[in-house]
Formats: sequence, structure tokens, C-alpha cells
Amino acid sequence: MSLTVAVQMDPIETVNIGGDSTFALMLAAQARGHTLWHY
Repeated sequence: MSLTVAVQMDPIETVNIGGDSTFALMLAAQARGHTLWHY
């Protein structure tokens, strides 16, 4: 079952991808085949 997930976060250009937990959760969801949206 695939989900569509929307995440509220800072602009993606300013995120520290090495230390941001929201970004890590988004990567994990994407790896599982879910559709992601951020705003």
C-alpha cells in the first residue's frame, strides 16, 4: 500500500540533509515507495 505524505518544513534549499530528522523520515518514506509533498 502506497501513501501520500505531506510534510511541513523549512525550504528544502536550506535544510541540513546530514542532520535534519524530518529529511531523514522523508527519505525513508520515499525508499518505501510513498509519494511525498513538502510545503
